[in-house]
Amino acid sequence: MNMARIASQFVDLALKHGQGDMVNELKVDEVGVLFATVSAAGFDPKEIVPGKLIGNYLDEDGSNTGEHYLINRLCPFKVVSQENKDHYSATGWLDCALRRVVFGATRQNESRDQLIKAIAAEIKRSVPLGSIQLTPESDRLCEYPPVRSAFGLDYFVDHTRDDHNLGSCVGVHERCNGWMDRHAATKTHDAIVCRKCHLRVLFPKQAKTYGELRQALAPQGAKISA
Repeated sequence: MNMARIASQFVDLALKHGQGDMVNELKVDEVGVLFATVSAAGFDPKEIVPGKLIGNYLDEDGSNTGEHYLINRLCPFKVVSQENKDHYSATGWLDCALRRVVFGATRQNESRDQLIKAIAAEIKRSVPLGSIQLTPESDRLCEYPPVRSAFGLDYFVDHTRDDHNLGSCVGVHERCNGWMDRHAATKTHDAIVCRKCHLRVLFPKQAKTYGELRQALAPQGAKISA
């Protein structure tokens, strides 16, 4: 199913049920529209089920303030991950998508076509950077988590793309979940080093973007240094 069709089905569903009792009104195939939309947006859901998720406000030092907020304020469904856990970012994104349609129609008087274009754009925007294979054993680099805004449709975020420049912290080591940093190594090569497991991968110094890194490591596999 292409993105335009997924977006149109989601918009039609949101316009039909978005201000009603969606839990009791949605049919199985309509819940499937929510599933398809979240999947197209780059998440990997196991299922969509009724439920609300609660987030915690954090202090400046990262500690819990004891105050809470609803992740999905409008959408009465939550996303369950492949690990059978509540998927907070996917649930938040789905809620933002529903609010974008409902409020766009009721408060901004946007047409169906305008809303479909908006949701299709957000689906495309939401797809994360494809992971980059670092070693022949399939260690992979995943993108640095995108920063959410402090207000509005806060789960609509910009992701890293292949044409973005590599910074000093280049992302996260898949599964290990350690931060990965770029360091100078030799005259011709730099190294990506995992802070957690200490994996060290050499790559040509001239690679400046994620796409160039992907291309540099693809032909013969990454060179690993102890």
